[in-house]
Order: sequence, then structure tokens, then C-alpha cells
Amino acid sequence: MMRILLLISVFLCGCSTGLKTVSTASYPTKNMLQKLHFAQKYLALSSHHQAGEILTSFTNNEVAYLDKHSLDYARLKGVYLTQIRQFSSAQNHYKKMLEIHQNDAVLLNNFGILLLNFHLFDEACEYFKKAVLLSSQNSFSGLINLSRCELGLKNVDMASLYLKRAKEINNLPYIGLLTELNLALILGDLSGARQSYNKIQAEQKIAPYIEHRNEYECLLLQYNAAELDSTYYSSSRPPFACVVQGIEYGIWNSRKQ
Repeated sequence: MMRILLLISVFLCGCSTGLKTVSTASYPTKNMLQKLHFAQKYLALSSHHQAGEILTSFTNNEVAYLDKHSLDYARLKGVYLTQIRQFSSAQNHYKKMLEIHQNDAVLLNNFGILLLNFHLFDEACEYFKKAVLLSSQNSFSGLINLSRCELGLKNVDMASLYLKRAKEINNLPYIGLLTELNLALILGDLSGARQSYNKIQAEQKIAPYIEHRNEYECLLLQYNAAELDSTYYSSSRPPFACVVQGIEYGIWNSRKQ
């Protein structure tokens, strides 16, 4: 599978690693906190080897403590395992951590992103919904991921609703703009598609988004087809649309004119 749409504060849409370590009389030590700080920096730079060396350097006693009390360790390890494509280990990690930190919106959101990689849309949507409900700010990234999850289930109306709610909170990031273009093409809204496309092109000039390359190229084909023959495109609504990670899911029959 492709690299997952991780939206941590420094990565892609949705996944976050905001540090919130809980302290006790003897833990965490300054050394432990420094290690976690550097692990976060390395992950932000996609320096997986260095991040992995740090995360595996903790003693068994330290890991036992961190598992129970450190949200940053739980989040960082989940992101690390996902980025190095150890999906099974990442899934087990998130399940274990969510037994301990049941109401952490970041872990819920990040686990949902992992599940999208397996096309487990129903399960992923449930985690995103819980993350949105638990977030004091209605989880901006959670709403975007929930919109994408609903697209995976072909629930276009719900996908549109969640993306609209996200736009009311803030300007859409790159992954949100791809989702917006996807929805516009499915709905035959060529004017809206042009607006989204122009915003995406502006973002591409600032920095290329390698992680979403397949999805971008898939949407670009659809956008160009719509511009070349808008009448045919509108009547077919469209031949296919690019959902999560540029996956094709067939003709959207229910949206034909």
C-alpha cells in the first residue's frame, strides 16, 4: 500500500503527535523526555532510522511506564510503525494504547488513518467520528479524514457534509483540497472543480506532495477529461473517481443525470 495520509502537525492530514507526557515522582526522567523530543523531530524529517533507534532504546521498565503514562510515546510509536510500513505492528500498538488512552482524539484519528490503508472504511469512520466528538475544536483533521472515509464508502452526501464542517474551521490543507476536488468531480460541479484545482496548483508550486502523488495524478486525469468534454463528463458522472490514495472504485451510477 501507499504511504498513509498522515496529518501530524508536521506531516500530512490528520495525524498528530502533540506532547503531553504525564509525570510521577520518579518518571519521566529528563533523558526520556529528551529522547521523545528528538524522536518527534526525526519523524518530522522522515528520518525513520534515527527515530527508530531512539524509540527502541528505552529499557523494559521505561517502556512499561511510557505505555501507561506517555501520550507522546504512544502517538510517536504509532506514527513511526505506520511510516516504516509495519502495519500489523502498528495496528496492535494502537489497539493496546487505546485500551489505556481510550479518549485520546489523536490516537483515534491516527488509528483511523491506518485502517484506511487496509480499506476498512466502516471501522475507520467510527474512529474518526469518535475523534471528532472528543476534540474540543471538533478535530479539523478528523473531519477531513472522515470525509475521505465516507468517500471510500461512496457516501458522497456525508463526505460533503464533513468537508464543509472542516472548511468552516479553517482553510483546507493540501489533502483537503484533493478531497474537495474529488467531490466536485463526482458531483459534476465543474466550477467548483476549477476552484479546487487552482488552489491545488498553487500548493504544488510551494512544495511537491510526493505522498499524495497517485491521488493527485488520478484526479488530474479526471479534471482534464471534464475540461475537454464537459457535456460527456457530466452525463457519465464520472467514469471513475479517485478516493483514498488514488484508488478507483468504478462508475458512480447513482449520480448520473
